[in-house]
Amino acid sequence: MIGRPFDPRRRRALLGLGAAALATAPVLRAWGQDFPSRPISMVVPFPPGGGFDTIARPFAERLGKRLGQAVIVDNRPGSGGNMGTDAVARAPADGYTLLFANDFLATNPSVNRNVRYDPLKDFVPVSMVGTTQVVIAVRPDFPAKNFDELVALSQKRPLSFGTPGAGTSPHLVGEYLSTISPLKTLHVPYKGTAPSVNDAIGGQIDMVYATTPSVAGHIAAGKLRGIAVFGERRSTQLPEVPTLPEAGGPAVNYEVWYCLMAPAAVPAAVLASIRDATRKALDAELGARLAQLGYAVKPGGPEEVTRLIQRDLARWKDVVARANISID
Repeated sequence: MIGRPFDPRRRRALLGLGAAALATAPVLRAWGQDFPSRPISMVVPFPPGGGFDTIARPFAERLGKRLGQAVIVDNRPGSGGNMGTDAVARAPADGYTLLFANDFLATNPSVNRNVRYDPLKDFVPVSMVGTTQVVIAVRPDFPAKNFDELVALSQKRPLSFGTPGAGTSPHLVGEYLSTISPLKTLHVPYKGTAPSVNDAIGGQIDMVYATTPSVAGHIAAGKLRGIAVFGERRSTQLPEVPTLPEAGGPAVNYEVWYCLMAPAAVPAAVLASIRDATRKALDAELGARLAQLGYAVKPGGPEEVTRLIQRDLARWKDVVARANISID
């Protein structure tokens, strides 16, 4: 059999194709098949020990098992969640740095002029994770025993209330309550829930507005007393604490929601892997575990996260205007 004459141009073309395949193979592996090949950092932009950690750490543990790599919680507190969030927005978009966020993504931009990230442009949603409620709590010896007595006491002097930070949803829910009821308050921002709860226990502030998981243990131990929960129903974790309408206050229906976000430019294959692992992580076992801690698992897709951010950006913009809130 007589072969084809040797053609140098054909040889160069074949060599070029081979080199291109070798060059792209590591990229394909890096952005798809081999992800993740090392531990992942999940930034929680609040201090350890608060409500964020209560839901973030069990979720991170479960997500790591599904991904086959450890998901390490990285607490980066400051500026009501803005410092850690901004760091993730500027992190390499390779899937190894994620953001565990809640509705501060939609509250902070409404009140803080120094927010440098855009929650809709600088991040891509991975998934909804869960929800919980906000409760008003006071120390056991506080003179007001219910909401009506809080209102009466606040007519003599504004009552100080602590929150995880300026621009967080407990802050704005508290401000909103003061605009639609006779309750007169003075906001005291903290760098996270845990220090605000500690100061409420110690008597440095009159009240704390916090997620139910953050205070349930203290209420059970007699260190705090629940006045009311925001929302349409009582908390399963604090069934003895009335809703705000049951306590004689106005209806303020709001739940704190939590989600997982990634930097906007994360490759599609990597994002798909994280979404698939998250969907599998939010299973019945994790749901039962989080329910005991005061959270309801809510495995909504990225479209729902976007819808909630858009809804709350509009909602809190109106509250901020009515309460005349501004943070420089």
